[in-house]
Amino acid sequence: MLALANSSHDLSPWLYGYCLVAGIACYLTYRARTTRHLWLTGLLLLCTCAACAGSLAVAIGNPIIWFLPIGLVLSLPASAMHAHPWHALSTGAAIWATLFYVVQPSFDQRLDLTLTLILIGGSLLVATLVCTKFCGIREDVFDLQRQLHGMAYNDTLTGLPNRRAFMERLTVTLADSSAPAPLFFLMLDIDDFKKINDGFGHDVGDQVLVEVSKMLRHRSQGHNFARLGGEEFAVAARVANVAVAQELARSIVNAVNSSQLFGLSLSISVGLANHEPEESIFSLMRRADRALYDAKSAGKNRYSMAGLVAFNV
Repeated sequence: MLALANSSHDLSPWLYGYCLVAGIACYLTYRARTTRHLWLTGLLLLCTCAACAGSLAVAIGNPIIWFLPIGLVLSLPASAMHAHPWHALSTGAAIWATLFYVVQPSFDQRLDLTLTLILIGGSLLVATLVCTKFCGIREDVFDLQRQLHGMAYNDTLTGLPNRRAFMERLTVTLADSSAPAPLFFLMLDIDDFKKINDGFGHDVGDQVLVEVSKMLRHRSQGHNFARLGGEEFAVAARVANVAVAQELARSIVNAVNSSQLFGLSLSISVGLANHEPEESIFSLMRRADRALYDAKSAGKNRYSMAGLVAFNV
């Protein structure tokens, strides 16, 4: 704007100082990390633009013609970008106050001033309403995004992370070569779950899954755990040594075995495998699955470690 006006009018070079201030305000707005900082830096940016446009109108003459258009163009569109209606209202008021200070308009008739103030008040009201509406839309969008994220990464029945979330987190864990503790993988399977479903109904089976999930969540806090599907669960734990990993497996087996639900004595079998250097995820899971099979074959309600005999707890 300044460069275009300078081609036909002799403008003061001091006007270009507004460009520097606006550039700094743009950078601060880009770096803002809270809604409060975003509001303050945005307010500085818009007031700088209002002061620049007002000063330019004064420099080229007859600023009263540009007074209202400048204020409306800067205050109304920006209202949709604010996070709170109060921010839109205060920013709009600051823009009009800046214009009044820079332009200092004079009105030949009292009615002109009255109509101008009514128009300004109306623009502030519209800006506040627009911001309120957009804030509501953004909240709905954020809620929908959270719901979709939950559906994509959480098991709807138990509330545990699902296979997708587990595998993504496990991939990141294996890529972290700087981790000080070794990684152990636990594959878990509820014993005789098909008999529970067939004998008592799927609603009881769902309650069993929920109950086991609660115990797994309690025993595996701080580790990566999930329901992989059906009656299968998994835990990936970075612990100090194999003894700690075995104690984790033992505690889960004991917790499930000591629970009573609808008169049922529940039990779970666990396959445990330690991650070897450069071993792939699928190899690790396959060894844990084989250890789980060994635990099932040895009588269930126990854990087995890959390469070792099953441990009856």
